[in-house]
Amino acid sequence: MRPRWLIDLHEDFPGSAIVAAAVDDALIVEPYDVMMGRWPVVEEGRAIVGYGTMPTMTQLRRVPLLGEAVFDDYTTLRCSSYYRHVYDLLGRTAVFVPFSAIPDLPLRRMFGSEHVFVRSDTNYKLFPAGVHAVAELDRLLQSYVEHRDELVVVSEVVTFEHEYRCFCRNGRFVCGSSYPLEPYLPVPDHVRAFAETVAARVLAQGSTMVTVDVGVGPDGALRLVELGGVNSWGIYGSDVTDFIAAMEAEALARADSY
Repeated sequence: MRPRWLIDLHEDFPGSAIVAAAVDDALIVEPYDVMMGRWPVVEEGRAIVGYGTMPTMTQLRRVPLLGEAVFDDYTTLRCSSYYRHVYDLLGRTAVFVPFSAIPDLPLRRMFGSEHVFVRSDTNYKLFPAGVHAVAELDRLLQSYVEHRDELVVVSEVVTFEHEYRCFCRNGRFVCGSSYPLEPYLPVPDHVRAFAETVAARVLAQGSTMVTVDVGVGPDGALRLVELGGVNSWGIYGSDVTDFIAAMEAEALARADSY
């Protein structure tokens, strides 16, 4: 029996509509029901797959019997967790510091530039990731002062001409496309191979299904942009049939192991 899909159909997450249209018997999770803690009833013994916004999937993950629908482990998707396994594939210098520390660090000397890239350690972005002038970092901190005690990643600025999202299962490429802007392009073979290298390393740590975002620089060099999950990550131009098949295979494999 095919797994049952629980889909958080949300206008800010276009991938949810694409997947919902391709799955015949999906159960749609309404925002108000999520807020009230009301979840659909799924047939006993049936494998389940969740797909939707990260806030909804985070809550779903905590629900008894339904939490297995969410494959993503948000702790291992922190940069501070997975960078140790793939640091050489980042292609840039990056350090972890408390957010509160960045205005006082000698970043010009550390990175040899007036600009640095700053992002939150968590995959759930506490503030927009981006390039910032070193002189403006105190203003950035004050804008998001409620997160001052969180870890952030500070890295040198690199340029990408193209970025690709690659869904991988058990260390192998499943589907993908360029992102975030249309027209979406297919993933070149050498980018697939790079993504599989990343996926194989985190597979050894127990991450069976991930997204690997790969950037291609002006010189053709490949760099890992970030590692992500699958339940709340947009598919862009990926083949939705391949995506659904991989998610259902993962759900069935996990159900068999319980």
